[in-house]
Amino acid sequence: MILGVLGSAAEDSRSRLALHTVGELVRAHREPYDLLDLSLEFHHLQDLADYDHPDPSGQTAALRRRFAGASAVVLATPVYHGTYSGLLKNALDQLLSSAFEGRPVGLLANGGGPRGAAIACDQLRTVVRALNGWSAPTQVSTSAADFVDGRPVPAILDRLGDMVGELVGFLADRRQRQPQLSADALLHPTVLQTQGN
Repeated sequence: MILGVLGSAAEDSRSRLALHTVGELVRAHREPYDLLDLSLEFHHLQDLADYDHPDPSGQTAALRRRFAGASAVVLATPVYHGTYSGLLKNALDQLLSSAFEGRPVGLLANGGGPRGAAIACDQLRTVVRALNGWSAPTQVSTSAADFVDGRPVPAILDRLGDMVGELVGFLADRRQRQPQLSADALLHPTVLQTQGN
């Protein structure tokens, strides 16, 4: 399953529009898709104690389970003050360092202009690497001019298609070459050591 992660709380968010299109493209490849709207499912700030000992019924444990169940992830964010959203940052900070282990991650950002959005994507590449993931080569940077009537313009639709194609291709290759890490390994890093990773 490919998990789309929305780091915007705005109802009219262009990040939301782009992620909706990602879902359509993923389904066209016959891959399952799920949307994680952080504004609905992970909106409370977490303290550091929650990182080491999350309440099993709390937001952090639920967030980790959602990521553990994904074979690939797409992170979508608006750009605020030259970087990705605090909503997305808060969620990423609660993930274990193995959260993206063996997974491809697509990046898309919407800002006042394509340059600012590209910078936010570059910053997210560093986070993906820190969480042991693989960033898809094609990132998607958008601005208001890239949407008409709530849909991406053809050039952006092509880039979204390229990014989704890279994620799906990575998954197909991985399925042929190695077994997927268990969800337990991603929830509990000590399992990684016992599996020989």
